Amino acid sequence: MQQIKSYISKMQSFNRALFLSTSQEFVELAKYLLDTKKIQAVYHVALKPYIEMEEVSEYSHKIMNCTLEEARVLSEHDRKFDIVFFDYGCRELVVSCKDMLIPYVVGRMKRDEDYFGVWERFRSRSRGIYIEQDKGIPPEEIALGNASCEILDWEKGKSDIELSVVIPVYNVVPYLPRCIESLIAWKAPYIEFLFVNDGSTDESASLIREYSKSDERVILVDKENGGCASARNKGIETARGRYVGFVDSDDFIEKSMFYKLLRRALMGNYDLTYCGYKEYYEDTQESQPVLNDCLAAPYLGGTYREDKVQSLCINTRIAIWRCLYKKSVLDTHQIRFHEDLKRYDDLPFRMEYVLAAGSAACVPEYLYYYRLGRKGQDVSCTDDRLYVHFAIFEHLDNYVDKYKDKWLQDLLQVVKIQTHGYALSKIEKPYRKEYIKMARVQLDRNMGYWRTVCLLLRYTGKGNLGWYTKMKLRSGFKRENV
Repeated sequence: MQQIKSYISKMQSFNRALFLSTSQEFVELAKYLLDTKKIQAVYHVALKPYIEMEEVSEYSHKIMNCTLEEARVLSEHDRKFDIVFFDYGCRELVVSCKDMLIPYVVGRMKRDEDYFGVWERFRSRSRGIYIEQDKGIPPEEIALGNASCEILDWEKGKSDIELSVVIPVYNVVPYLPRCIESLIAWKAPYIEFLFVNDGSTDESASLIREYSKSDERVILVDKENGGCASARNKGIETARGRYVGFVDSDDFIEKSMFYKLLRRALMGNYDLTYCGYKEYYEDTQESQPVLNDCLAAPYLGGTYREDKVQSLCINTRIAIWRCLYKKSVLDTHQIRFHEDLKRYDDLPFRMEYVLAAGSAACVPEYLYYYRLGRKGQDVSCTDDRLYVHFAIFEHLDNYVDKYKDKWLQDLLQVVKIQTHGYALSKIEKPYRKEYIKMARVQLDRNMGYWRTVCLLLRYTGKGNLGWYTKMKLRSGFKRENV
């Protein structure tokens, strides 16, 4: 209730309020409202007969008990409500008010009540929606500092689009129909699908145009060929939604994926929301979930702890296309894909965003299908193309330097260890020596051997200890600070 009062205190004055209540506590909110906002009238619809008005008897001339039908008649006769407050168990009742043109919708719900359905019904006609949802956690967990509720705090933006999905396209005609159809299966009108045609020479653009004729949410964005990074950046710049998602045009999704991600993102106003994904094997048309990807606490319940959010850069896979990103975070921190990188541009994007995000939540389901030719296929290169890692970490070193934060340097060192360890397990012998030489310089940039070993053992296990120590022995140890 305190959060609702705080929200009210920030609002401008209004004249008439409609109350839908099931509890005495909620009725007492009317007194607070009358004390602080000096409104003309409160119309009260009580779902339970035991609710008493004695606590607010001094305002009896301003509080009118009525039925919902009486309130509807009042609304139709130029006595419109500026705001509706609804209590636990009033979900169906407040939804039935959706045609009453109420600018603000404020209320609270139990854990099993559908907040997203309320938001969907009011979003096109209201200016603000505020819902406090009880998380249903036991008192002992609340005592440990966990929040007892999550909050949906939404204000209408300049655009009616809530979510923009960016799909870079280059010569993928065989895969496009399945990708498009999996996206448009969710019929929400507040989503746009931005297919960024990166100079395709096949019929990809024509196919997208055909789909756009029957679904105006399908939008073709043409550009000269510049690579996947430039196509994604073009999509970000074009996007009108408050959230942005990505899909690769040869992949596909469960039709409910973006519904579930947006639903989770809104309740809690999370900067980053993600789900699990599956590998889809084209030769057998089978799929398999990719495990050990942090679909658990604290992200399951959502977290605003900065260290927990930042830790996602080392304990989740890159997989940028199973996430929602807040457009305001992307723009405020000018986070974009680095177009000078020939490949793996998703790695710095993911890490830069995670370090900038202030909150994160997950949907514990595997909803994205990442296409591979066969099970066990290795999509990494094995030659000097892996040297791109050094350009990537040059970008990230410069990005992390701006924060002047030792903890973030530690995280970056772990990412370097993970990445270089993987590269050394794949790279061909003619390129290995030079790779090791450059990796040593990069790993020595911010810290010495012993601190790196401590981080390695804490976050990656002993698997990387051998090659890292061997590399240092070959180069000769210098006196280092931990």
